[in-house]
Amino acid sequence: MAQPHWAAAQLAGVEKMTRSVAVLGGGVGGLAAAHYLCRLGQPSRVVVVEASHRLGGWVSSTTYPDQVVFEHGPRTLRVTGNAGMNTLALAEDLGLADQVRGISSSHPSARNRMLMTLMMQVGGKLHKLPNSLKALFTKKPPFSKPLVASAVRDLMASKVINEDESLFSFVNRRFGPEVAKYAIDAMSRGIFAGNARELSVKSFARRLHDVEQKHGSVLLGLLKDRKNAAKTDSNLETRELVKRAKREKWSVWSVAGGLENFVKALEKNILENNVDIWKNVPVKRIVRNGEKLVLQTDKKDLEVDQVISCLPSNIMSSVIQPLSPKLSTLLSSIPYVTVGIVNLEYPGHLIEEPGFGYLVPSSEPNRVLGVIYDTCTFPQGDRTILTVMMGGYWFKEYFGNNPSHESLLDVAVSEVQQSLKIKIKPKRHHVEILRDCISQYVVGHSEVVCSARKLITDLKLPLALVGSSYDGVGVNDVIMSAKNAAFMENIFRGNYMFICYNLASLNPDIVRVRGVLLGEEFCVCRLSFDVMTNRRIGCCSPAIMTSIGGPNCSP
Repeated sequence: MAQPHWAAAQLAGVEKMTRSVAVLGGGVGGLAAAHYLCRLGQPSRVVVVEASHRLGGWVSSTTYPDQVVFEHGPRTLRVTGNAGMNTLALAEDLGLADQVRGISSSHPSARNRMLMTLMMQVGGKLHKLPNSLKALFTKKPPFSKPLVASAVRDLMASKVINEDESLFSFVNRRFGPEVAKYAIDAMSRGIFAGNARELSVKSFARRLHDVEQKHGSVLLGLLKDRKNAAKTDSNLETRELVKRAKREKWSVWSVAGGLENFVKALEKNILENNVDIWKNVPVKRIVRNGEKLVLQTDKKDLEVDQVISCLPSNIMSSVIQPLSPKLSTLLSSIPYVTVGIVNLEYPGHLIEEPGFGYLVPSSEPNRVLGVIYDTCTFPQGDRTILTVMMGGYWFKEYFGNNPSHESLLDVAVSEVQQSLKIKIKPKRHHVEILRDCISQYVVGHSEVVCSARKLITDLKLPLALVGSSYDGVGVNDVIMSAKNAAFMENIFRGNYMFICYNLASLNPDIVRVRGVLLGEEFCVCRLSFDVMTNRRIGCCSPAIMTSIGGPNCSP
């Protein structure tokens, strides 16, 4: 079956319904959801409700009077995939094209990613990850064999039929213990601040899991199954910033002055589109009033037709409890970890071998997850700026419940002294403890998310779950999740037609459902929602329905 292309256009002569939408959470996901609601056809009212005094969530930058920037959360965004291209397109829409700073794939920060092992005979030592085909055939520590041997192992390993397993177990079976112990373990700590022995391969690397179930060998399966790989969105590929990124071969990108400027541009955009933003207003609970939902806060209540929740699942769990204890229990089962972040600034250029930084496998006796070489990626004059990440899954074990900022600073400075041989004291520093900042996609995560969204459907709740608790922890994933939810909110209102084109024939196969046109031929799931009542009746894009909680979210 040919890959569908989805397109939306306003229906002529359809009367728009008066409708209000509340977006819970003013992080990048919530702001993106509000932006897309406005872009796709704004409801009569959109309200973003944020519990804290600031917007952006974990995207946070500090700019000092001398224009030095410290990043305390995400700092670069990847280009690859539809989600990556979509964020670039959003940056272009926000007028940030001239402020975007790209890093090519040949840049040292993209090529030189290192693992750290402290168990070498001569003490602590940094080792480069292979970054070329030639390197795969060369034995380099900490690996005892060339990595090509791991590929041969995958070709020989038998298939194991299962619904899910840990990422560590999967890689250990197929590629060997060293790849699991050093590369995958360290990568899991760098991305999730998590334990690879508990993280779900189905959620973390779904395609690898699926090709093994279908073909056995992962590598051969990827070659055979190329036609089923995610197809790029041709509309996104035409965007100028996306074309520039491909032309210049970007690996990652950011925004001049810090990634928080991306958040500020989003805030400016939605305010210009008459979105209400409530800050310092925690939502205490959600209750039902007929077909509407009522947000109860300490200041005032807000009754709306639709809620897009971008809250972390552990917070949403308590908010939704009066409405559905069962849904609350499901959401509360998703664990979180706390990460300590220490930014350090030193005078001069002190990194002997430029790169992105290094990660520390959990097998090493080190409280640090990794160190990022910030000024190797984006120089800031004659200075070296580093970010030391620590704790994560092991935070309480390493630091207790309430460590002082001074104790984290001491650990960070000691790490830099021992590993990078930087003996001078930092000129400037900043310490943050990001509590419950990263959700953990443990084994069975996809089933939990699917069950939660199915329950929302069964209860006929006008509610969408969006954000890093469900569909990917990266900024790109969160923004795409928000876009899908906003898109479906417009579909539900009956203001758009939904057409699926068969790219092979370019002939639309269209079915009308209560004012919405849906391309039925390409729908795996034949259940959708009545535009007026949210009852399941029609069909919809499987990818979008999975993202926003439709019935096609079977794991």
